[in-house]
Amino acid sequence: MSASRTPLSAFHQNRVPQKPSTQPASTKFSSALFATVTLLLATSAWGQGKILYSFSGPPDGLSPVGGLVRDAAGNLYGATPAGGNTSAEQCVNGTSGCGVVFELTNSGGTWTESVIHTFVPGSGDGINPYGNLILDSAGNLYGTTEYGGTTCTGYFCGVGTVFELSPAGGGLWTGKIIYNFQAPGDGIYPEAGLTMDGAGNLYGTTGFGGNTSICNTLGCGTVFELSPGSGGTWTEHILYTFQDEVDGGEPGSGVVFDKAGNLYGTGAVGGDVTCNPPYGCGVVYELSPSGGGTWTETAIHNFENNIGGSFPSTGVAIDNLGNLYGNMLGGANGDGYAYKMSPQTGGGFKFTSLYSFDGTHGSEPYGTPIVAGGIVYGPLLDGGGDNASCTQGCGGVYRLTPTGGGVSFSFIGFGTAPKGEAPKGSLMQDPSGNLYGTTTAGGAHGDGTVFEITP
Repeated sequence: MSASRTPLSAFHQNRVPQKPSTQPASTKFSSALFATVTLLLATSAWGQGKILYSFSGPPDGLSPVGGLVRDAAGNLYGATPAGGNTSAEQCVNGTSGCGVVFELTNSGGTWTESVIHTFVPGSGDGINPYGNLILDSAGNLYGTTEYGGTTCTGYFCGVGTVFELSPAGGGLWTGKIIYNFQAPGDGIYPEAGLTMDGAGNLYGTTGFGGNTSICNTLGCGTVFELSPGSGGTWTEHILYTFQDEVDGGEPGSGVVFDKAGNLYGTGAVGGDVTCNPPYGCGVVYELSPSGGGTWTETAIHNFENNIGGSFPSTGVAIDNLGNLYGNMLGGANGDGYAYKMSPQTGGGFKFTSLYSFDGTHGSEPYGTPIVAGGIVYGPLLDGGGDNASCTQGCGGVYRLTPTGGGVSFSFIGFGTAPKGEAPKGSLMQDPSGNLYGTTTAGGAHGDGTVFEITP
């Protein structure tokens, strides 16, 4: 990738998160430690926050980047791209671990964490799960790892996997790799989580791979489908290979379905090549099934840098009316903004900038928003209150509420330690309207947190 390009890698500058240097290495606590801490810095009437769990680093998880998923019993599941096994040299010289999948169970208001899978490279396992997990109706968990698997290239072993974890009773889980990405030609380096349709097929994206004659021989990325077969087998189909300069490329986020079966997502580059020439500043795309297993891709919005934003930092959420919601870097204040795309009669979408973040009340939106009852929620990596370890602001969670022809903005900031810092992952809402998410840093040990915001 050339130095002039600002691609997907800009969103994971430290691909395996490090333990903050301000945290003494000798300070260790039980991985089951529970902490309840009020998060409110910028007060708002819409919610009260608390820390449910503070990660403590290997052998526990470290610096979660993705969001959470909830089962019918109210248990929470997520992944951290570091932590766990520290004996593998592929993962930052054995100091940070290759990642874990964790479970949080609630008993009378007290949350207990369990590591249900530790990724171990060199055994064909995955390395570094960045995206969200999903649950099927049988309680199985599915996710991706950006590295790992059976194909080795360079410093990291493998170009990514899709994994499944199945409950085995007694609190135990059985893990297996259901697909190993294979370079060249196939997708490589999946960062985002997956989407499942009603038939149990899985859909996702890879940030690179596909046509290796473009994007500096790495390929511009793919959208793929995995279909279950007999005997636990899965078959991969590449639905679309990006071509960069026009249609988009380097998708760092997943895809969502509309009611008609179309898929939507974002590409970090591509589109209008007069922006960041010759690569483009990113797109929102639509994939429509066109029969015979083929799909047609359309860039439904091109980002244009400056006030228009560039390099979409999140995927899109969709509401019951088919409106799309996303976040961008840049914008009027340079701190990012939230947008909405509304389907129009006769085709196409109307693009609307909903709100430009101002830094004082949050900036740098990296998690895909969620929408519930017309209200949009999302995390902001920076902005808000400062402390010694997050001098650009510790970030927080925003809420956009429709008010006539516009929106009303409110913000809950993550203040001084041991509160959470720098949330990147998408939020999750339970049936009672409570929001759950993760922070990449902060908490009792400086290694990240799981938090809840109660309306």
